[in-house]
Amino acid sequence: MTTYSSELDVDPRMRRLVLICGWLALVVGAGVCLSMPLAWEWRLAASSLWVLVSERELRVMAHGHKRYTGVRLDANGDAALLTRGGDWSPATLLAGSLVLPSLAWLRLKDQDGRQQLELIACKCPENKAWRRLQVIWRHLGAGG
Repeated sequence: MTTYSSELDVDPRMRRLVLICGWLALVVGAGVCLSMPLAWEWRLAASSLWVLVSERELRVMAHGHKRYTGVRLDANGDAALLTRGGDWSPATLLAGSLVLPSLAWLRLKDQDGRQQLELIACKCPENKAWRRLQVIWRHLGAGG
């Protein structure tokens, strides 16, 4: 039996955009922490914690970007990530994923428990994989 699914390639430019925005958020967040009306020790602690947590999350994203080159979403909600070796690795679609008419933000967890975030843009409305993703997303929303 053939499963209705959508296989999407990831765009390196979108991945770079996500990482750049993450680094900007790290810098701005550290600045906000340092400008809070608290004693300097607390500002420094808050800023340091923000930088450590943010930097860890950015490393996790960058590591996932090196491991996977594509995403597949099936009509029943199953997901998979395409490894650099060309194999599909099972994944779980996480809450917080969003599919809009021309943009998708997918939060996934690979079989090792690592989170993978993908920002995917529709290159053109005639793209079959994108249309399939839209149909699957509507189906998943109607079922849950």
